Amino acid sequence: MVYWTVSLIVVAGSILGLWKAGVRHPFSKGVAIAAALSLLAVIGLAQNYTQSLIPEANDGIGISNPVAYWIIGEDGWSRSLFHAAFRMSIYWTVALIALYPFVAAAETRYRAGMKAEIRG
Repeated sequence: MVYWTVSLIVVAGSILGLWKAGVRHPFSKGVAIAAALSLLAVIGLAQNYTQSLIPEANDGIGISNPVAYWIIGEDGWSRSLFHAAFRMSIYWTVALIALYPFVAAAETRYRAGMKAEIRG
């Protein structure tokens, strides 16, 4: 839960900072940052889930990396919880990657419309 909250703050802050700095396409860059953070979560949760499948490696079940710990927390560890978190993270990552071209196209169209309005 901590990871998602911090990631949301980082993405929102990045978009706002990029927009105020006058960088072109700040929203698509924000979606790209969100996708990168989500991919990092997928990697951490995948590693944690695969480690939970081998209980002899950890003397039982446990969180195997800090990213997974920040996402899952301390309560109710189980293989099904690890798998569900991993699967949901994959869905969010795919959704963000699929959203990127639409946001980029919308920003380009909006910017072109604003330039035409200024000229015209």
